[in-house]
Amino acid sequence: MNNFPFSQKRFSSLPSARQHKWITIWLRSNYEDLLAQKYSEEGLERLFDKYALIKSWLKEPAASIKRPTSYRKWLEFISDCFHEHQKKTGKGLAEANLLPKVAKGDRRCRGPWKPVVDYRVALDGIRSAFNVGSILRIVDAVGFESVMLSLNAPGKENLQVRKTAMGCADWIPQKKYKNLGRALKGVKSAGYAVIGVETIPQSLSYAKFPWPAKSVVVVGNEEYGISEDVMKVCDNFVHLPMSGIKNSVNVANAFSAIAFHVRATKSV
Repeated sequence: MNNFPFSQKRFSSLPSARQHKWITIWLRSNYEDLLAQKYSEEGLERLFDKYALIKSWLKEPAASIKRPTSYRKWLEFISDCFHEHQKKTGKGLAEANLLPKVAKGDRRCRGPWKPVVDYRVALDGIRSAFNVGSILRIVDAVGFESVMLSLNAPGKENLQVRKTAMGCADWIPQKKYKNLGRALKGVKSAGYAVIGVETIPQSLSYAKFPWPAKSVVVVGNEEYGISEDVMKVCDNFVHLPMSGIKNSVNVANAFSAIAFHVRATKSV
């Protein structure tokens, strides 16, 4: 068991938010050790007793927690405790800072990226590092060729992009362009259609659109959509039909729906 780094006296002298922060740090380290199968049954018993003691230091009743009875329940227990104390720090929790996933299953990445469909995605003025990182993960999942970025979009040099991409930024090819419209004209000359994702009158439902063999899917800025210069380069436009009050969804979610649909219609 990882030792908790405070005595009761020193711990009690900390502000409440810092108390809970240190508990989350301690719980995370124990969660990681549990995933690595470093705990015996005796060690788990000591861990539970220590956590119950820390709860008493917080003047919280230890009777409110139940001793787990299986490996899976231990993972659930520590995770629930971690998030309970994280909330009490007063700070949010970015997805990249969640506890490690129980199921790994990632393939080993050896050599250069090998796409499975002749598709790319172009990010036109997307400002959110979270959205860019999410799109990189989707590109990995569906096997698109690469990512084209306008100069004002954060790329793999951005720490938050890298965190959200969960490693995908290391192997998904990406390139920034000073003039994305001109770059898209270049790929059109190589046989790629340019398809914009935009809610405009002439756009078609993505599910009814006849997706060509080779395309660049263009997604635009979170606020104003695809820029005017890039709109002029697009051959066609698609959208996601909305059944509710809002006329659109988050840009990464929209790309995810379209990318998986495209992938399902293309052979490996």
